[in-house]
Amino acid sequence: MGKAIAHIIFYTPWERKRIARLVFALTLASLVWSFFSNTLLHQLQRPVIKYPYVDLSYWVMHFLHLPEIITGSFWLACLFDLALFAFCILCYVYPEKRWCIWSFIALYFVYFITFNTFGAHHTNHKIGFLLIAIPFTVSNYKSFNYLWQGLRYFLVFAYTDAFLWKFFRLSWLHPNQGMLIVKKNQAAYLYLEPDTMLAGLYRWLLLQPALVNGAYIAGVIMEGLFIIGFFTRKYDKFLLILSILMPVGFWFTADAYFFELLILSLTLVNFHAIYAPRRFSNNLKRGALTPV
Repeated sequence: MGKAIAHIIFYTPWERKRIARLVFALTLASLVWSFFSNTLLHQLQRPVIKYPYVDLSYWVMHFLHLPEIITGSFWLACLFDLALFAFCILCYVYPEKRWCIWSFIALYFVYFITFNTFGAHHTNHKIGFLLIAIPFTVSNYKSFNYLWQGLRYFLVFAYTDAFLWKFFRLSWLHPNQGMLIVKKNQAAYLYLEPDTMLAGLYRWLLLQPALVNGAYIAGVIMEGLFIIGFFTRKYDKFLLILSILMPVGFWFTADAYFFELLILSLTLVNFHAIYAPRRFSNNLKRGALTPV
């Protein structure tokens, strides 16, 4: 069973295996979503406009011409995407095979860089799937647990940093910041899809500035609450709820898709409380344990 050390739940190898399968099942679902949203490499139609910005990892990739070579050939891009799917499935089936996980990380890193550079915008949401696989690359279960907890702190930092960015830029003092965000990011949707129910909801909200601006302030406060996660895990279940609500709010107000960041919310889940009773029950049925 899992051990609690300094209020940290240390997952056993048995629990780690099941967490890995959940992680790679969700990763596979994300890749399927990418396929239907036409954002896999073979669906990029041989792009030419790139945006490496001032990121050295992007410059190195372009120096090696990897994004250009892969996307420049439709069949090569198809093979790359098939390999990405194949290794994700292998990681699900064989979560203890570290070479499968390392191979998937390498492929997903190339996909992550290529998707962002040819998308001409450095999105952050896919970073969750890139990082979530790293703890499963180590064989020692203690090292896995430390890396898993490290990802928890990364998630807490991400939301805390978003809060501090808004706080020190004083955007929360702007009386109409929420309204401005909705107007700027939903104008195109209102123009292109004026007859949808969602468009009607946006039009109604634009007539309720106090509600929209209040929701923005509430969102800033929710981001700030993640600071608690640096000092205690007692409220992780509440932070988990907030981490689910935040991407919904980002999508609704700013048309920003951060749903793939939800994968890191798994680090806020106490899987030991989920798996331990089930394993005890299974052992009891097999006669491995004798009830008192």
